[in-house]
Amino acid sequence: MEAWLLGDREALKTAYPKAKDGVLKSYSQDSICGTWELLADTIYSGGYKALKKHPYNVIGKVKAEWTENIGKYMVPERNISPSFQYFYNEVMCRVQNYL
Repeated sequence: MEAWLLGDREALKTAYPKAKDGVLKSYSQDSICGTWELLADTIYSGGYKALKKHPYNVIGKVKAEWTENIGKYMVPERNISPSFQYFYNEVMCRVQNYL
């Protein structure tokens, strides 16, 4: 999921204007690299190390907030995540076949 959020940089930057560009630039889209930690380093105060100090339920709540905050600005066609585009295209094909 975090790779999908990182796939629309414009949505991310709209939701989190202070997102760290340097961290974003270091990310290779859909790479296996600890994406939630990278996203935390990009937008969470104190980054991954600060968030990791909290219990799992708090971390989960923060991740859900990221999804809500970034998701409302996401434009599916603009998202550069190959895995998101695959999912999105499959859903759209099924919707069109259903109609």
